[in-house]
Amino acid sequence: MSKTVVVIVAAAVGLAVGIAPAGVAGQKQTAARSGAVAPPARLDDKTLDTYRVRPDEMTVIRDYYRAHPAPAPEPPPVKKKKLPPGLRKKMARGGQLPPGWQKKVARGEVMDPVVYEHSRPLPPELAKTLPPQPPGTIIVTVEGKAARLLEATLTILDVFDLH
Repeated sequence: MSKTVVVIVAAAVGLAVGIAPAGVAGQKQTAARSGAVAPPARLDDKTLDTYRVRPDEMTVIRDYYRAHPAPAPEPPPVKKKKLPPGLRKKMARGGQLPPGWQKKVARGEVMDPVVYEHSRPLPPELAKTLPPQPPGTIIVTVEGKAARLLEATLTILDVFDLH
């Protein structure tokens, strides 16, 4: 019984000092070596508000898309992560993404890379008519919506309907 007490006390002292058991330390090192990247931190509302699309910009973008309806989406290039075959056919025919995929386009969320691959940047003639965009941002359109993104993380800073 005294050996059990000694082992428990030694373990408690080791944890208090910061010495982790061999199995736990090995797991932390493996996770660090795996190259796993933590998702970007969620931006607060105050930060998001600084990147809002101004009403005059929304008007220009909406007017452009009313006058120039978006063409049918082009088939996506070969990529690492593909849509399921049925969704690929639907998108190739000009169909819409399912509601679950559409809900991924919300302010403050990180846009799914597959959804981003199906988005389109603003046409150059439209981009020229807008005021300069905040550094590191881009406006894309996807499924009847326009979204301003942080290019580095694909965080959605603002989103609005085109119609």
